[in-house]
Order: sequence, then structure tokens, then C-alpha cells
Amino acid sequence: MVLLKNGLTGWHVLGAMVAFFGVIFAVNGFMTYQALSTFSGIETPNAYQVGRDFNQTLEAAEAQRARGWQVTFDEKFVAMPDGTQARVVVTVADAAGSAISGLDGTLTFWRPVVQGKDVVAVLTPFTDGTYVAEAVLPARGTWDMRLSLEASTDMRADADTTPYYLEKRVFAGGPS
Repeated sequence: MVLLKNGLTGWHVLGAMVAFFGVIFAVNGFMTYQALSTFSGIETPNAYQVGRDFNQTLEAAEAQRARGWQVTFDEKFVAMPDGTQARVVVTVADAAGSAISGLDGTLTFWRPVVQGKDVVAVLTPFTDGTYVAEAVLPARGTWDMRLSLEASTDMRADADTTPYYLEKRVFAGGPS
């Protein structure tokens, strides 16, 4: 134990307290700056309006469920050194189980916590009711996948033109 020449004075205690809390405030300030400068947490720039329109979103989801479409995914992800090669086969059938052809659609991949890395893949018809999308994802890990389908331009006169949306969380790639 170090003994002070004149003993422990009030100035020594004050200096120790200021130094202690100074380090705490400096570290908290640095951590706050890092947290706010790396990701704002805002994924939707007009979140207030989206919240106000939530009842329309619920109604659209109910109308989509009433269609009775059966949509299945068959995903294949191959790890690459700089990301993941994704191939997704989407099968679409109506309530009776009949294949639905003549749809245009996209698959959008986005990272839940990284903004600006979205990848959009266009669905191409493969067989009746089956569509394929391929994309290169810039990183392995957890991705959200959003399917968007609507009647193609030559079918719109006869078909329901309401878009169909479906979201799914996937794990793309692996440790190797």
C-alpha cells in the first residue's frame, strides 16, 4: 500500500472520483457515438404512415388468405468465399391444388440488421406453377426473403390483380 506523504486528503479523494467518473463518461460517450453512427435503427423511412395504414395491411392479408393459394419454397444455398449462391424454387397452387401459371414475381433478400445490402431476384417460369430465382448474396447468415407475385400483364384482364406477398426467414450458407 502506498502511503501519501501528507496523508489522504480531500483533494486526493476528489481527484480519484473525477478520474473514475471521467473514464466512465468517456467510455459511455464513445459507445453511444459508435451505436448511433453505425445503424440508426430506422428501416422504414415513413414508419408513421405505414403504422397508420396498418388496417389496410390487415385487410389485404385477409384477402390473400381467402384466395387459398398454396405456396411452397425449395431453397438451396451454396457457400462461397465472398457470400452465398442462392437458388429458390417457388411452387404456386390454388385452393384446389391446381398449378397457377402466368405470374410475374420477385424474391427480395435483405439482412435483418444491415441496411443497403438488399438483393432482388426475378422469378422465371420453370414449369406450370413453378418459378425459379437465382441470386448471389454478399454474405452468409440470416436473411429475410420476401416473395412478391402478381398476374402477368397479358393475364390481368381476367385475373385478380391484387399482389401476393409472403415473407420467410432463411439461413443462407454455412460455416464452410
